[in-house]
Order: sequence, then C-alpha cells, then structure tokens
Amino acid sequence: MLDGMKMAAQGMMTMSAKQDIITNNLANVGTTGYRKESITISSFTEILNREVGGMDGMQQSSYEIATAPGMETRGTLSTGSVTHGAQGSLKETGNPFDMALDDNGRGFFTIQTPEGIKFTRAGSFRLSTSGHMVTPDGSFVLGHRGPVKLAGSNFQVSNDGVISCEGKPVDRLLVTVFDDTRQLKRSGDSQFVAQGGVRATTNFQLKQGYLEQANVNAINEMVDMMMVMRNYEANQKVLQAHDQRLQKTVNDLGRVR
Repeated sequence: MLDGMKMAAQGMMTMSAKQDIITNNLANVGTTGYRKESITISSFTEILNREVGGMDGMQQSSYEIATAPGMETRGTLSTGSVTHGAQGSLKETGNPFDMALDDNGRGFFTIQTPEGIKFTRAGSFRLSTSGHMVTPDGSFVLGHRGPVKLAGSNFQVSNDGVISCEGKPVDRLLVTVFDDTRQLKRSGDSQFVAQGGVRATTNFQLKQGYLEQANVNAINEMVDMMMVMRNYEANQKVLQAHDQRLQKTVNDLGRVR
C-alpha cells in the first residue's frame, strides 16, 4: 500500500516537472531561435547500468542537446531536460540585420557576452553606436577576425556568411558546431554555453533578411499538456484511494484492539 502511494506521488511530481517544461515551451513560441525542451526520465537502475556499460540508456533522437547534465532526483526516478535541435521555420523580415542559418539546426552564431562566449540560433542583430554588429542585449557577433564591425548599415551577407560593405569583404560570420551537442547548456531562452569541444564550420547556408522561428508546435504542446493533466489527475486519484484504504486499515486495527 505504501509502495503504491509512493509510486503515485512520484508520478505526480514527474507530471508537474513535465508541465513546467511544456509551459515554458508555449511561452516561447514567439521567441526567435528558441529550442523546444522535453523531459527525460530514468530510474537509478538505468543510470547505473548505463554508466557501467551493462545496458544502453534511454534512446534519444539523432540530434538532441542535453541541457541538464545535473539531473533532479525524484524518489527512485531522475528527471532531466533535453533540448531538441531541429530546424525551425524561416520567416522573411526584409531587415538586413536579420539572419538565419539553414543547416538542419546544426550550427550556431557565435557571440561574445560579458560572461564569455555563447552560441545562439537567434539571428536578430542590430548596429551598435560603435559600429559593431550586436545582439539585442548588446553582445558582440563574432566573425573569424573577432567582433564584426561595419562601416554602416549598407552591407550584404552572402549565403556562405561573408560580410561585404560597399562590395568589399569585411569578415565572415563565425558559425560553430560541436563535437558533442550533449555538452551544450542552455543560458537564457535562446543562448547556450559549451562544455565540450567546438569548431568552426563552413557547411551552412545563411539567409539575410530572414529569422528562424522557435521549433515548437503549439498544438502538439497543448495536446501534451492535456495528457499531462490527465495523468496527474489519475495519479492523484490513486494516491487518494491508497490514503483512504490506509485510513480504513488503521481505524479497523484500532477497533480490533
């Protein structure tokens, strides 16, 4: 009986964690370059067997970014979040400072922030007062020569990332890929930091005047949320039933004595 109550409580806590992630996905449907998150659930036995090589862990899709290397313990279960790296749809804006990578979600723009180097798929850039190309929060967009500096707003970016002003090449946008995408950790809504090997790539197509949308399907997220609520309610009813049985058992034992 107590084991049943424990399992029901674990189910409720897991559904609560999943609902938090779904809610965050829905809140960022309109966030440029946002990457959908989902929850992973493992038992301690699965984790132990995976670490010692006794059996494979849970299978993940061919391209997912694990953003929670420190998993949260919930009873006998561990939950963590996984960020999906699928390409989001591209939306034409006509703004020359808006840029999108068309590469199946592999590469990231490289930016220099006060906290260090970070990576993003959100290409909504602007021109700073110093003439540098920056993100909305003022972080420098990096090229192969360092922070990208422009002579003005009249510039072009080719499909392979070469920036030209007045027809003369200035720099090339630094697009980064990762040896192990599971080493990427989310930093904010659309930025990541790397905890493993990184390298520059030229295997991408860049579209100037476009922005990549969040790779979140709002309808699917709403369906998932309804399923989570139903599962939570089902576990709640199981917990209440066990609690009533336990209360009845205690009362019956009291009368017997």
